[in-house]
Parts: sequence; C-alpha cells; structure tokens
Amino acid sequence: MKDMKWYWTIPLSLLSSFLLIISFPPFNANIFGFIALAPILLIAYTSSLRKTIGCAFIFAYFFYCIYLFWMNAYLAVVGVLFVTVVFGTFFVLSLVFINVASKAFPRYRAFLTPFIWIGFDYIRSFGFLGFTFGSIGYTQHNFTSFIQLADVGGEQLIAFILVLFSAGLAETAVFLVEGYRENRTGAGSKPYLSRFYPLAGGIILIIVSLVYGSIVLSRPLPKGQRMKLSLIQGLSTPRTEWKKEKWKTLKSLENLSRESIKNEGNVDLVVWTETAIRTSLRPNLIYGSPYHTRIQRLVREIGAYFIIGSPDNFSVRSGEVKEEDLETIYPTKGDEEIWTNSAYFLSPEGEIIDKYDKIHLTPFGEHFPLGNKIRFLQKILDNFTDSAGFTPGAGPVVFDHEKMDFGVVICWEGTYGYFIRDFVRAGADFMVNISNDMWTKTRAGHFQHFTITKFRAIENRIWFARAANDGVTAIVDPRGRVVDILPIKEAGYLVGEIGPREKTTFYTRAGDLLPRTALAVLVLSFIGSLVVLIRRAGER
Repeated sequence: MKDMKWYWTIPLSLLSSFLLIISFPPFNANIFGFIALAPILLIAYTSSLRKTIGCAFIFAYFFYCIYLFWMNAYLAVVGVLFVTVVFGTFFVLSLVFINVASKAFPRYRAFLTPFIWIGFDYIRSFGFLGFTFGSIGYTQHNFTSFIQLADVGGEQLIAFILVLFSAGLAETAVFLVEGYRENRTGAGSKPYLSRFYPLAGGIILIIVSLVYGSIVLSRPLPKGQRMKLSLIQGLSTPRTEWKKEKWKTLKSLENLSRESIKNEGNVDLVVWTETAIRTSLRPNLIYGSPYHTRIQRLVREIGAYFIIGSPDNFSVRSGEVKEEDLETIYPTKGDEEIWTNSAYFLSPEGEIIDKYDKIHLTPFGEHFPLGNKIRFLQKILDNFTDSAGFTPGAGPVVFDHEKMDFGVVICWEGTYGYFIRDFVRAGADFMVNISNDMWTKTRAGHFQHFTITKFRAIENRIWFARAANDGVTAIVDPRGRVVDILPIKEAGYLVGEIGPREKTTFYTRAGDLLPRTALAVLVLSFIGSLVVLIRRAGER
C-alpha cells in the first residue's frame, strides 16, 4: 500500500485522539476504546517513518492536552504542556517502533503491535514521573463483564486485547485497500486468510474475556468476617486557607463523624482523608496540642479505630521538632527535619498504633525529583511551591485490625497495580485509598482517578474503600462494582460494609508477567527489525 497523503493522515491521527478521549471519563463512551487506535495504527503500517513520527506527535499530544486538561489547576498551562510532552512521547515511541517492525515483519506486525504498546505502557509506569493515567485498558472500567480477566493479567491484559483488536482492524483495512489480487500467491488462499488472523485473534480474546467475566459475576461473593466503615468526605478548604479555617475544618470532620455513627450505628473503622489534618498529628499529640488532643477525645468518644491523613515531621538530630514549630503546615525543606505524607492508624483509645508514609510522592507537588542532587533547582522550586520537601516512606505497611488486616495508600498510589499487589502479598485483606483531589477542580480529574481503583480491586479480588476530601468517595467490591458512592463536591459521609477477600489471584501471585514479556518482545522485535532492514538495505 502506498504512503498515504497528508490530507488522510492528519484527520486519521486526530480521529484516533478523539475516539480515545471520549472513551475515558467523563464521557465514558467505552465502546470506542475498542477501535480508537485503528486509524493511527493504519498510518504506522502504511506510511514512512517520517510521516509516522509527525502523525504520532499529532495523535499523542492532542490526546494528552485534552485528556489531562484538568491538571491546569495544579501545574498551570506550562506544566500541562510539560506533562503532555513527557507522556505523549511514550505514545510516539510506541508508534515509531510499530512502524519499524511493520517494515521488517509486515506479516506479523499486527501481533507485535500490542506487545510493543504494552511494553511502553509498562515503562511509563515507573520512575519518579511514573504515570498510568491514559492506559487504554482503563477505558473499559464500566464494562464489568469484560474486565474480570484483569485478575489474570492485570489492566494490561485488558489493554492488550483492545490494542490487538484495533491492530486487527488496521491490518484488515490495509488488506481491503490493497485488493485481493496483490495479496494472493502460489500458496492458494492461505496468505489471503492470514491477513484476518489478528482481527480473529482479537475477537476470540474478547469473547473469552466476556465468557470468563460472565462466569465470575454469576458467582456469589465469599461470606465471612465483615467490617463496617465510615468514610468522611470533609470538603475542607484549600491549603492556603488552612490556618484560618483549621478549627472550622475540625468541627466539620467531628460533626460528620458523629453524624455517621448516630445515623448508621457503630462502625469498625472511621477514615479521614489525605491531609485531613495538615499539621503533624504524632508530635502534636506528644506535646498535647489543644487541636490534636481534641481529635483524640473524639476518637475515644466514638470508640472506633481511625485512619487519619496527616503529615509527620521530626528532627534528624533529636528525633522531635520543637513545640513552637508544630504549627508549621508545610515542609521547611531544611536539612534538620524530615517530613512525610502519612496515614495514622489510631486505636479506639485514641493512641497511635502505627502509620504509613507515602512512598510514591507526587512530582513537583510533594517532592522535586533529583532535588537533593541539583540543589539550585530545588531552591528555585521552593519559591513557587510550599510542599516540595517530603521524604518517601520505606515500604508497604499492613495495619492489624481485630477483624481484618488492611493497607492504606495515599492519593495516586492507588493507580499502580504492582504497588497494590505488594500490600496484598504482605497480608492486606482489603485496601483503603485516602486522597485529596480538590486541586483538580473538575469531574474529569475526579473520575479518571477513581475509576482506576476498580482494576486494583479486580486484580487482587479485594474490597477497595476510597475516601476523598473532594473527589470520589466510594466502596468497590472485588468484582470492580461500585457498591456505594458519594456525590462529588459535597461534604458528607459514606457508611458501608466490606467483606473478606477472595482466593489469591494469578495476578497477585505472578504480578506483571504480561508487560514484562511485552517489554522483552519490544526489545527483541526492535533489534530484529533493525537487523532485517539493514540487511535489506545492503542487498540493494
């Protein structure tokens, strides 16, 4: 097939971006996730490397600019452009590798495509800028019967099926445009039929996934020990107003907690969101701060275990900060203190049993990548942000409740499949995600973040409770179904029960076996493609 003209390739690139955008929240037209990549893959299969790169830029950057527009509230326009370039480049590289493999191995390109795509998705999830938003598997969060196969291969298996189906469509389109005559050989109809193998493979995997999902969803959830949770959505004021509003915020949290018990009966665990308290809970309790001892009295009054999101800080030299410095809200970024974004586990007596320190810190918001090595850039950043000096935690922590053990992750830590798996393997029976999504200011940001939680529940067959200061507060069962949910942008509470986890899944045992395999195929196919293309060039 001849290289397509620009007046075809540019509209096709934009079409792929548009179809992918509307597949995600808030639009949720997930059916288009099955075909979104077909137009851009058609270009990669039939165009020169130069044209593929140009179209890949259009597709990737247009997608991320629109998909992540809500980040403008946090990063401003320049930041959104930076994020678009960084993460859009992974899409560009995927299409470049697919184009090269298509030229070297045209007969197998459609089968290589999902491995290459998933391999780059896997790379994108690691490092200080690791980011899973935009992975195509998440488009199917509402297609419950289709995504149950995630307990075998994670969200990436769902993505693999979608990409293979799109690749099959693109391959079929190439064949139909080329015509029957150009594709027939002396081997009869086999080469002709082989052009439909990728599409047939995609259809078969979709059917398998739907049948598997129907069987799983028809089974009852396991019976056993249950826990009653009260998730508090405080809708507290932005950080800049914290000092002025902190007593008002505390009163709101107290009232919502008491109201949830009064109306719904006693609970086993009350959850306050990330940074519900923005001054350090642990040292303030040690020194007997009136504000923090009032929280302790509330816990004793209610008589339940509590999870409270609050920073922790301590002096490197003495182990404790000075009492007069305890009203500090943000890290001082000096060498004398360590700050962590933490989740405290309190007993019904109001004593701190344990705490978890956030490991995956938000770049530029909670820490500056390489800030310790490039000090002058850290100082520049300090002029623009008040929260770039946190220290990551040491590892997963599982809290020991008398009924069930559980883990807590903070904010976007819940978007990493391999990370949640670590908690489950460490003994967590269910997971709690505390978050503060107020800064996103949009429905799109809230629900793009929340819907990823459904896959974490399915992958490990655990209950997942999410409490957001503003955002989505909800309870998700081990099948990825939303049991109950609070309206966004409204203060309130959600009381619900969670049950035991199901049996250990293949994903929990094996982890990211598929994306690791895809990464190996990506490397081998690229090396093989270069060898073949160089050899062909030498034979001319």
